[in-house]
Amino acid sequence: MDNATEEDTTSDLGESVGTSEFTSVNTREMYSYEAGRRYQGFLQGRYGLPNDDTEQFREALKHKLYIDYLLDGKLYLAPIGEHPQKIVDLGTGVGFWAQDMAENFPSARVIGTDLSPIQPHWTAPNVEFRVEDLEDEFRPWTNIYVNADLIHIRALLQTLRHPRQLIERSFEALKPGGWIEIHEVIPFVYNDSDGEVTEDHPFSHFYRLIEGPFAQRYGWNVRFPLEIVDTLHQVGFVNVQEHHTRVPIGRWPSETREREMGMFNQHLCEDWITALLARNNVMGLETEEANEMGQRLFDAFNNPRIHVRLDWIDCWAQKPWS
Repeated sequence: MDNATEEDTTSDLGESVGTSEFTSVNTREMYSYEAGRRYQGFLQGRYGLPNDDTEQFREALKHKLYIDYLLDGKLYLAPIGEHPQKIVDLGTGVGFWAQDMAENFPSARVIGTDLSPIQPHWTAPNVEFRVEDLEDEFRPWTNIYVNADLIHIRALLQTLRHPRQLIERSFEALKPGGWIEIHEVIPFVYNDSDGEVTEDHPFSHFYRLIEGPFAQRYGWNVRFPLEIVDTLHQVGFVNVQEHHTRVPIGRWPSETREREMGMFNQHLCEDWITALLARNNVMGLETEEANEMGQRLFDAFNNPRIHVRLDWIDCWAQKPWS
């Protein structure tokens, strides 16, 4: 496709924001600050989680948990072949996955997009990052995403107002035969002993709390991971696959690999909880109530007699060839 046509964009920042172009963005307008944390300021009332160094470290841990443990050293599960030409990472965050894919596929164009300009300035030459609102129902996606071989989504859909729309637009952007791959966490806590949902764990209470005023304020759809597979079928994808991994929370597993996963998961959960409770006023909690809730959660995670897991779901599906 002609480059002039591709860059005729409807991006909220006009031209594509490449890794060398972030210096031209007025970062004071891209960030907001609250309770000692930094948040995206691009769109008010969206996302709700911070994007500061602490959150970026959590993203790094999450990336390591996925690659080294959940995916057994792989960056993706979809059978995209050996020579994909366009790879898109939606909600790229710091861009860890996009950069790794660019190094593994040097002939591919890798595009990462996010609401926050927190990606590195220096990276592989075949990576580009964009600050863009892909959830805007009044603006179609730009042509830069058209004919993608793979669209990757990780830990994003629950934070969107219209997660189904993102999947529909991904379907439109993929080339025939292209793949979508989605990784999320089911918002329930499971007993290790019988595999059943436990509603009396403090984390279960916390999930239900998030579904109240916080989800209303920021447009979150916490339970959407339960709908991913059906949505993929409904949108028109074929060869829909799903894989579940019950990841422990805490150090209680006796097997080394499981214990390591539990420690990573606990760290991720604790940092996520801390970030959310920093906005306790949005959740309808007084500061003291938020502190008490956080302590109950951390005590439960550190209790070696409480054996619970989270269900991490991986889905991949193909756009029909015709």
